Amino acid sequence: MAGIALPLLGIVASLVVGMDRDDASPTVAAPPSSSSASSDSVDPASSEKPEPTATTTTPASDDKSEAPPLDPPDSPLPSGSGGSASKVDLAPPQGHGPARESSWGLVPAPCTNYEQQLIDLDTGLSRVEKEDNGRIEEPGGAELHYWPDSCTGGGDYRLRGVPNTRVGLLRADDPHTAEQCRKVSNTGLPPLNLNDSETTEQAGFVIGAAICSVTTEGAVAMATIDHINDGGFAGENTASGTLYVWPKVS
Repeated sequence: MAGIALPLLGIVASLVVGMDRDDASPTVAAPPSSSSASSDSVDPASSEKPEPTATTTTPASDDKSEAPPLDPPDSPLPSGSGGSASKVDLAPPQGHGPARESSWGLVPAPCTNYEQQLIDLDTGLSRVEKEDNGRIEEPGGAELHYWPDSCTGGGDYRLRGVPNTRVGLLRADDPHTAEQCRKVSNTGLPPLNLNDSETTEQAGFVIGAAICSVTTEGAVAMATIDHINDGGFAGENTASGTLYVWPKVS
C-alpha cells in the first residue's frame, strides 16, 4: 500500500507545481499594431484638416481700361495739331478776335472762257468775272487776283495781290503767327506764274508757306499753301489750303 501511495503523491505534486507556474507567469501584451502606434504619436489638434485660406484673385488688367480716355468727337482741336495747324500759332494779335478757320483755293477757268478769278481772304470765297487784260472791274473786297495773261499757250495765268490791298508772302520757315503775317502783308505779292516752278520756288510760293493779308475789313488773314497741283485744271497749276482769319475787334 505504501508503495502505491508514493507514486500517486508524486503525480499530484507535479500537477500542483505545474498549476503554480501557470499562475505565476506574467501576461505578455500583444505588440501594438503600426496604425495604433501612429495614431498615438500624432497630436490630435494637428490631425484635424486645416481650414482653407481665403485668397483674392486679381483679374487680368484690361488694356482698354488702362488706356487714357479719348477726347470727345466734338472737342476742338488744340493749337499745334494736325495739318497746317501743326505750325500755326492761333493766338490773336492785339485788337483782333479768335481765329476763324475755312478753306481757300485757286482753280482757273480755261483761257477760252475769258474769265479771271477773285478771292476774298475774309471768307475764302472766290468769284469769276470777265477778263479784261488783267484789269478788274469791281474788286468787291477781294485780295487775290488770278487772271490769264494772254491766253496764247500753257502757263498763261498769273497770281497777284489786288491793287491797293495789303498782301504778302509768308515763307515756309518764317514763324506762322498772326503778328508775323500782319508784318509781311506790307511786302506785296507781284505777279507769279504758278506753272514756272523755278520762279515760284525762288519767290517762296511752296507748300508750307502762306499768303498773308490785312483785309479790306481790317482782319488779319493767313492762307496756308497746303497743296500745289502740277498742271491741274485746264493745264494750269492750282493751289489750295487752310484759311485762318483773325477778325478786327471794333
